[in-house]
Amino acid sequence: MLYDTCYNCLNWLNLDDEQIKEFPKKVILFCETPPPEGGETPFVPSFRVTERMMKEFPEAVEEMETKGLTYSFIALSKNDISSMRGRGWEDTFGTSDRAEAERRAKALGMEMEWLPNGGVKAILKSRGLTKVFEGRKGRKMWFNTVVGMHGKEHSSATMADGTEIPQNVVKRCEEIIEEESIQFKWEKGDVLFFDNYALLHGRRPSLPPRRVLVTTCK
Repeated sequence: MLYDTCYNCLNWLNLDDEQIKEFPKKVILFCETPPPEGGETPFVPSFRVTERMMKEFPEAVEEMETKGLTYSFIALSKNDISSMRGRGWEDTFGTSDRAEAERRAKALGMEMEWLPNGGVKAILKSRGLTKVFEGRKGRKMWFNTVVGMHGKEHSSATMADGTEIPQNVVKRCEEIIEEESIQFKWEKGDVLFFDNYALLHGRRPSLPPRRVLVTTCK
């Protein structure tokens, strides 16, 4: 299935996403319409983030590793491209039926709470901070969405026991990711394959139109 990466934000992630239970090994991007300005896709070697975070914040990293992480996010009643989260619950869960959305959320290990405004709050517990994947030299990959979800308009990230992640730790992590990033500027027809286990990726704000499609494979 192809998805349009249309929302205008910079949200660092690998596809260990809150809507994905079995994260893909490979991600494929295709540029149908390059933006007139901006919209680059930055990439970061995940192990470099882990190395630098462990060096600068060894105690905080150990605590997050030990306790695990909890994510929560609000899926809006409808898509809103001006929002950091952007996607409505129908798009998020791929259905317009509430009962089916609840079933799919449960299958992903999510708790759900319907909100008076028509949106839904979803909570996903017991997520890891780093992962070690076979065939990648035993490196610890920074495999989480803490920077992308912590303290945002419609999302949060905490330790699994409810302990807040210190803001200075999150801020410095974001700085490290930026310092380690390289930028890919899109041209029409570009196809890009990358290792989702080894790379964080994001998306720079852009002027419209921009249409980059994404699909995944194991």
